[in-house]
Amino acid sequence: MGVSQVIAYVLLFFITISLGLIALGAYIKSQQFLLHAEYMRQNMDLNQLNTRIFIKSVAINSYLLYITITNNGSTVLYDFKDFAIIIKYYANVSNVSTLIISNYNYSTSLGTYKWVSNTVLINPNMVGTFIADLPYPPYPNTEATVVVVSNYGPEAIWRGVL
Repeated sequence: MGVSQVIAYVLLFFITISLGLIALGAYIKSQQFLLHAEYMRQNMDLNQLNTRIFIKSVAINSYLLYITITNNGSTVLYDFKDFAIIIKYYANVSNVSTLIISNYNYSTSLGTYKWVSNTVLINPNMVGTFIADLPYPPYPNTEATVVVVSNYGPEAIWRGVL
């Protein structure tokens, strides 16, 4: 009877060691996945911080404002719903110069206080155009400010005459 108890305890010991090694292996593997995911997130964050958006030019055609931007970073710009365009300009409301400051939101179709992109994505070192639909045409030869804010780092600001 003593030998069978020793064999049972040895068997129980090996089963416990095996289960412990399996649990330890699963824990180590999960930590490797976690470290890899954290590395990828940090890499993506650094790429986004290194991405710079510049407003190359601004042109007006009646109610449509064409904002040409350049992507001078390492991240592809594509998630335009997280972008915002703020436009401050003097509108021609019944031949009276009226200051308007408005936030324009991304949309897939043009509408008042909305903007669209002429491309689905803007690769690094590429140019894209955002088209904003103004509620009123600008008053001739007045100052304007256009700000493009994104989730890819600092904003881009343009000041000039429309």
